Amino acid sequence: MNIMTIGDRIQTLMKSMNMKQWEFAEKFGVSKNSVIRYKTNNRLPDPDFLLKLAEEKVNINWVLKGEGPMMIPGPWEQDTAIRRNQRYQIVSGRQLLIDEYGDTYIRSTVFPILAEISAGAPMEAVDDRDSRKQIEIPDSYIPSGASNYMAFQVNGDSMAPQIKNADIVLIHKTIDWDNANGKICAVRVDGGITLKRVKLDHKRAALVLEPLNLDFKPLILDGDQTSDIFLIGTLAVHLQLC
Repeated sequence: MNIMTIGDRIQTLMKSMNMKQWEFAEKFGVSKNSVIRYKTNNRLPDPDFLLKLAEEKVNINWVLKGEGPMMIPGPWEQDTAIRRNQRYQIVSGRQLLIDEYGDTYIRSTVFPILAEISAGAPMEAVDDRDSRKQIEIPDSYIPSGASNYMAFQVNGDSMAPQIKNADIVLIHKTIDWDNANGKICAVRVDGGITLKRVKLDHKRAALVLEPLNLDFKPLILDGDQTSDIFLIGTLAVHLQLC
């Protein structure tokens, strides 16, 4: 497995913010040449640049060492006492009308949060699961069985205000593009993954990945642009901190 460098992580950060190189340089008060040197590992990031990243809630440990999530704070980065009190609530998801065990006992499944999924430009999803990054879902929300679902934490704002940065999404695995049409999906594009609403443009033989946030542009893909387009699955359950 390739080890990401500081330059790789800065480039990933820029993509996740959906910013061009000059926009990124202007936002964080450095020259375009400095950004190029950072990305090519010809120069270490300057302290003032890192300070401005920190002001935007970028995890500096992640930038410099690859430790932790890209953005802070995450639920698991806080005090154990605070973390223990945090609860997610289900915002959307189709629940079965009848639970086999009635109201007195509700079975549930604990899912590890596998990685961050970009709500922006597709970016690599690094497997970051551990025992502290889990979400419990009532089984009535997962009729297909737990093995057919996977959980991710959202990174980015392209699906806001419906799906916000740091929300949790449970994805129902499927490779059926026709079933995904019009739905919010996890999609892999050239090695990166992203959360977007899928639209199939049959006239142009193209796939359109639509953000819900109007400040972001849709991504239009066809077979000539990329050979690696893969449907991971559709959104089954959406959760937010309560």
